[in-house]
Amino acid sequence: MMISIIIPTYNEKENLPRLVNKIYKVLNCHLSYEIIIVDDNSPDGTGVIADVLSKKYNEINVIHRNGFPDLSRAVVEGIKHSKGNIIGVMDADLSHPPEVIPKLIKPILDNKSEFVIGSRYLTGKIKKWTFSRKIISRGAIILARPLTSVSDPMSGFFFFKKNVINDTELSPIGYKIILEILVKGNYKKVKEIEYIFKDREFGNSKLNYKNYLKYLIHLILLYTYKIKKHLGVIVSDFNL
Repeated sequence: MMISIIIPTYNEKENLPRLVNKIYKVLNCHLSYEIIIVDDNSPDGTGVIADVLSKKYNEINVIHRNGFPDLSRAVVEGIKHSKGNIIGVMDADLSHPPEVIPKLIKPILDNKSEFVIGSRYLTGKIKKWTFSRKIISRGAIILARPLTSVSDPMSGFFFFKKNVINDTELSPIGYKIILEILVKGNYKKVKEIEYIFKDREFGNSKLNYKNYLKYLIHLILLYTYKIKKHLGVIVSDFNL
């Protein structure tokens, strides 16, 4: 079984080499894996750094995207090019500890779950966040609660079997692709693993009011999708 870890990047030149090195130390000689770095035409030269890393590590493949940066669409692009049976997604800013990866993939390898999420809110912790950012995060989770019961539907650190999204059209908006997969994916069980989230040391956060607006639009689209799907089931049952 092969694992594809997708890392979307935008202006992460200081963080990316450190992250790749840590992943290599955690996974090397234990699992068959590939790292797919999808760079959104970073002006700081992250794409160049990614190309250099791909020459050093055979496991790394690099995709260069042009146009407006979009984390979710970068992940979708990475999935399209992935070879693994298991897909993983994590941020490049070192907020997601590579040491937790084995814990996230174990339930999948043991066939105990098809979808495993690294949760900041199960019993985990968040370091270096301002009070306002914590409030915004909690508010975003509350808005998504009718769509999913998981504790951290805003997580950017998760793994799932690739067949979870077979025949599924992913069309996310903004930076939270996990919600798209949770709502549209085909799976029976989701497992959450707690971890300690540590905010970035280098570079700047990509969150801004535009991303918050995109999140609200994405929620509306997902609610619409879920309602239509539910109504379709009702109509189908009625016709029977």
